[in-house]
Amino acid sequence: MEPKEPDCPAGRKPHHQRVAEIDRILPEGKTAGIAIDNTEEHKTWYLHELKKYPRLEVLNQVELNKDVYVIKVRKGPSTN
Repeated sequence: MEPKEPDCPAGRKPHHQRVAEIDRILPEGKTAGIAIDNTEEHKTWYLHELKKYPRLEVLNQVELNKDVYVIKVRKGPSTN
């Protein structure tokens, strides 16, 4: 069962669009940090959504502070 996508404030890009954009713009072999709300809902959803993008490998995760959680990803080579 897929976790529910977290709500997003009006005028902000939906979370699924953010992950798709990271996959689209991150150059192969480069890393990025995805800063999200430090809630179980956000962590569960993002880790589940990232599995849909096999080129985005989760390198590590860290609680930056009580409000921010960072997921570090690297974009691997194309499988085509």
